[in-house]
Amino acid sequence: MVKLGVRPLRGPVLALFLAFTLAFAVASGACLPNEEKHKDDLALADAAIADHDVGDGEMYLLRYLRKNPDGDRRWEVWRRILALTLNVRQDKATARDYLEIMLREFSGDPARKRGIAMELAGLCRDMRFNARAAELWESLAADPDLDTEDKAAVYKELSYAYMRSLEFTPAADVLALCLNLNVGPDAKADCYSALSETQMLNENLKGAEQVLRELLKLEGLSESRKTAAVFMLADVVEQENRPEEARALLESILHSYPNSKVIEIRLAALKGKKSASSRTGGRSGAFTRGSP
Repeated sequence: MVKLGVRPLRGPVLALFLAFTLAFAVASGACLPNEEKHKDDLALADAAIADHDVGDGEMYLLRYLRKNPDGDRRWEVWRRILALTLNVRQDKATARDYLEIMLREFSGDPARKRGIAMELAGLCRDMRFNARAAELWESLAADPDLDTEDKAAVYKELSYAYMRSLEFTPAADVLALCLNLNVGPDAKADCYSALSETQMLNENLKGAEQVLRELLKLEGLSESRKTAAVFMLADVVEQENRPEEARALLESILHSYPNSKVIEIRLAALKGKKSASSRTGGRSGAFTRGSP
């Protein structure tokens, strides 16, 4: 099986990979009894999968693709192959190869191409092929027909791809575009949260605090996102050496945060900081990443 690096399969290499994959399917089919050779490959795949023979099932599906280059069920067959590869065999590397092939095959179908690109980008992200993931997110962000809510999600993913490469300015720029979208409060809150993380990673605590306070002003914000934002804000003000304010914020979400024990532990730690601050004349020994 061909293993990809950061760059996708292209041109002759892609064709060679598909040729080898399908040649395996044909060779395997040659070993079948004569009466089975004439059966419908999809029916044979159904029977094999029902008998828990995933290898033969995938082989029959691949053979269908080779024998039917213009078949009207190719999309369905590709989706079944992906399901077997990802959900049963849990082979992300092969699934990634298949998605690259599908991206080329369905390049003339904008809706399907868009869905494939989003699935492939997510898989590349999970597999830490960051450059390829960013390339795909960028192409999706530039798609004028992408649904607005999906575009917000793409902008957020692209910002994280930039952050993983320590490109904080492009990450912030993308999130600024996200905040200008006409989306619901929860989708916008996701972009605010990502922007605050960008500011924190860039050691701009004041900027992160400002972003989080803007987030909390959103109308119609769900309770879970509001609680998460307060928790992040408490972390920021603690790093800015304001333990009393951090304590008040954490106490406000003690009963709404999913794990109250975490809040209790943080409050206990802040109590110790308060005592240390009192003993040192108001100065805390806590490490602060922002400006003094």
